[in-house]
Amino acid sequence: MMKILKISIAGIIVLVVILSLGVFGYLKSTVPDYSGSHHMTGIKSEVEVIRDSFGMPHIFAANDDDAYFAMGYCQAQDRMFQMDLARRAGLGRLSEILGSSLVKVDKLFRVINASSPIDEWKEKLSPKTLSVLKAFSAGINAFLENGSTPLPVEFTILGYQPEPWQVTDSIAVMLYMAWTMNYAFKNELLHAAIVEKVGEDLAKELFIDYPSSFPAIIPEGENPTPEIGMGYLKTLELASNILGINTGGASNGWVVAPEKSKTGNVLFANDPHLNLTVPSIWYQGHISVPGMNVAGAVVAGLPFVLGGANTHVAWGVTNSHHDDTDFFLEKLHPDNKNLYLYKGVWKEIEVKQESIRVKDQDPVNYDIRLTRNGPVIDDLNKHRYSHDYAVSMRWTQVDFPKAFKGYWLVNRARSVKEIEIAAGFAKSPQNWVYADNQGNIGFYFLGGIPNRENFTGELPMPAWDGKYKWNGYVPDVKQPHLRNPKAGFIVNANNKVEPDGYPYVITKYYATPDRFMRIREMLMEKEKLDVQDFETMLDDVLIVMARDWMPLILASLENEPLSGSEKTVLQKFRLWDFHSRKEQIEASVFNVFLNYLCENTFKNRLGEELYIYYVTGDKNIPFNVLREIIQNGQSPWFDNPDTEKKESMNGILAKSFKNAVQYLTTELGNNVEEWQWGRLHTLTIHHPFGKKSKLLGKIFNLGPYPVGGSIFTVNPTYFKVSKGFKVQGGGASFRHIIDFANPENSKHILPGGISGNFMSPHYDDQLKLWLEGKYRPFILNREKIIKDQAYLLKLLPEK
Repeated sequence: MMKILKISIAGIIVLVVILSLGVFGYLKSTVPDYSGSHHMTGIKSEVEVIRDSFGMPHIFAANDDDAYFAMGYCQAQDRMFQMDLARRAGLGRLSEILGSSLVKVDKLFRVINASSPIDEWKEKLSPKTLSVLKAFSAGINAFLENGSTPLPVEFTILGYQPEPWQVTDSIAVMLYMAWTMNYAFKNELLHAAIVEKVGEDLAKELFIDYPSSFPAIIPEGENPTPEIGMGYLKTLELASNILGINTGGASNGWVVAPEKSKTGNVLFANDPHLNLTVPSIWYQGHISVPGMNVAGAVVAGLPFVLGGANTHVAWGVTNSHHDDTDFFLEKLHPDNKNLYLYKGVWKEIEVKQESIRVKDQDPVNYDIRLTRNGPVIDDLNKHRYSHDYAVSMRWTQVDFPKAFKGYWLVNRARSVKEIEIAAGFAKSPQNWVYADNQGNIGFYFLGGIPNRENFTGELPMPAWDGKYKWNGYVPDVKQPHLRNPKAGFIVNANNKVEPDGYPYVITKYYATPDRFMRIREMLMEKEKLDVQDFETMLDDVLIVMARDWMPLILASLENEPLSGSEKTVLQKFRLWDFHSRKEQIEASVFNVFLNYLCENTFKNRLGEELYIYYVTGDKNIPFNVLREIIQNGQSPWFDNPDTEKKESMNGILAKSFKNAVQYLTTELGNNVEEWQWGRLHTLTIHHPFGKKSKLLGKIFNLGPYPVGGSIFTVNPTYFKVSKGFKVQGGGASFRHIIDFANPENSKHILPGGISGNFMSPHYDDQLKLWLEGKYRPFILNREKIIKDQAYLLKLLPEK
C-alpha cells in the first residue's frame, strides 16, 4: 500500500512538473523574436530594426512609409494588449471584453467624442498624415497576421483575439490620451456640486485662479447653477480605476540657453508625470529616414515621437492644465424633451443611435443626444432638474482633427521656428518646451483656448438665451509663447503661463507653484549648469511647501502641551533640510500632516463624499487654496461650523501636527526613530490585471519599493490625500536630458521597460536605473547604436 502511495505521489509530482514546464514553455513562446529576416507585403525597400541592449527599436529605412510600418510592427511585438485596451477605451468598446460593469465607461467615451465622430476624423487628415497612419496600421496588422509568435497571455486570459488595426484606432488612442490629460471634466461639475452644498461665496474660495505672489512663466463672477449630481464624477472615477489611470497629469520641462550652460550650447530636460503603469505609458522608439533622424517617447498605438529629439531640435511635453471643457444647462420643452430652447426658438436635439456589445450579454442600445453646444451627458449624470433641463458638454479636442500634422512636423523640425509652426497644428492639452542646436530656446502653449463670451468656464452655464457661448478660439499668435528670454532659461512645471492682464481665460486648474519655484531656484543657484546638474535636479525631493510653512507650524505649537513623541518630532523639524528622502522621519510627519491639514480644513463643511472628490480629484486645487488662505492667515474654512468655538489657522496647524504624530504612532509604533518615510511611502507599479487580482499582481506587478519624494517635489511620487501614502497617481513616466554640445551625453529612462510581456528580459530592465535616478544613453548615431546592438531584424519586400 505504501509503495502504491509513493508511486501515486511521484506520478502527481511528475504531472505537476510537466504541466508547469508546459505553462512555462507556452508563456516563454509569447516573447517575440527580435531577430531574423521577414518578407512582408507593404514594404517597399529593406528596413533594418536594430534593437539595443534594452530592446529599444532603432529603425533605419529608405522612406517614411516603410519606417512607420516597422514602428507599427515593433510596437505590436511589445505592446499589443496595451494598444488594444487603449483603442477600445477611446472607441467605447471595453464592455465587449470586460463585461457589463464597463457599459458606463463605454458610454462616456462615445458621448464625449459624439460631436466629432472618429470615423469622420479620417476624412479630415492631411494626405501625408493619412499615409503615415495607414503604413503604421499595416505594420501592426503584419504582426497580427504573422502567426509565428503567440499573442500576449492577456488575450488568452480574457478569451478573445485582437481585430486588425485601423487608422481610426490611432485616432481613438490619441483622443483617449487627451482625455487622460484633462482636468476640467471633473472640476467644473465638482465646483457646481460644492456651490450647491456650501453656497457660492464659500465655494469660490475653493477654486481660486492661482496663489497670489507667485510668478508666471511669461512675466508681466458667475451665477449659481442647479445641482449637478455626482453620477458623472462617479463614471469618471470608474473609468480611471478600470483603466489604471487618473485624469489629469503633470510634468517638468526646462531648458537653458548657451550662456547658462557649461557646454556652451543648449541643455534640455523633461519628465512627464503620468500614472506609473506596467507596461509604461511611454514606448521608446527611434526612426532614421532621409530628412529625419528622431527618437524619444512614443505612445503605443501612435506612430510619432511625442517628446524627444532629432539631430536639430529637442522638445518635451508638460500638461497645460487648461480648461478645455465647458458644461451648459439646456432648457427642454415641457412637452417634448427632444426640443431645447435657444434664443427664443425651440431647436430639435440631434439623436444618434448607439449599440454597445457586452461580453456574454445582449447589446445595450441607447441614444446620444446632441445640442449646438455638444453632447448631452444626462445618461451619465442624473441630476434632480433633469425633467426640465439637460446638461451638455463641449470639449476642445474634438475640434482639432489636424493635430497629427503637428506631431509629424515637429518630428522633422530643424529650428525653434519650425517647432512653432508645428505647434499651430498640434492642438492638445499640453505645452511644449523646446530648443534647437543653434542655441535658441522656447515655450508654446498648445491647447485650443475657447474665446468665451460673458463667462469664465468654471461652472456650468445656462445656454438658452445665447449669452454664454464659445465664439471660436483664440488665434495661435495670441496663445502664450516665449522665445529666448533674457533670463537665459525657461521652466514649466504646469504652473501659470499667462501674464497678468491676459484677456482670455485659460484655466483655474494650474499646478501649485512648488515645483516651478524649486526648479527655478536650482537653475539660478549656479551661473552655469551641465548634464550632471540636470540629473540632480530631476531627482530633487525638497518640499518647498514645507520650507514655506515650517515657521508657521512651529509658531502654532509654541503654547501647546506636547507629548514626548511630539517634542521629539518638533526638535527634528527645527533641524530638517525639508527634503523628502525615503529614510527621513521628518518627511513622514510632514506628508501625513498635509493629509490632516486638508481634512481639518475642508471636510467638516463639505461632508465625506464631496471632500473625497475635492482632495483626490485634482490634487493641485486644494493645495493652491491652502497656500492662499495660509498666506492670508485667515479663512472661514478654518472654522468648524459644528462647534461653538471659532477655530483659527494656528489651531488647525497644531491639530494637524498632533494628528500626524498620533497616526504614525499607531501605524509605525512608539519609537520615532523608526518612522522612516519609505515604510509608509511605497511604489507598486501595476499592470491592469494586477490591480484587481492579488494572484495576477504577483505575476504582472512590479514592487513594492520604498521611495522618497512627495506630491509637490520635482521628482514626484504622488499619493492621494485621505487614501493612504502609497504612491497613487503616478510620477516621472519618462525622463530625458539632451545636450546639444555633446550629443553622446544625452540620456533617457523609463520606469519599467520596452516590453509589455512579463516573461521578457525587457519588461523591467530600466526600472532599477529609474529608481536610482540614473539613465541610459540617448543615441541617434548609427555607429554608436551598432556597438550596443542586441538584436537585428530585417523587414524585406515581398518576394
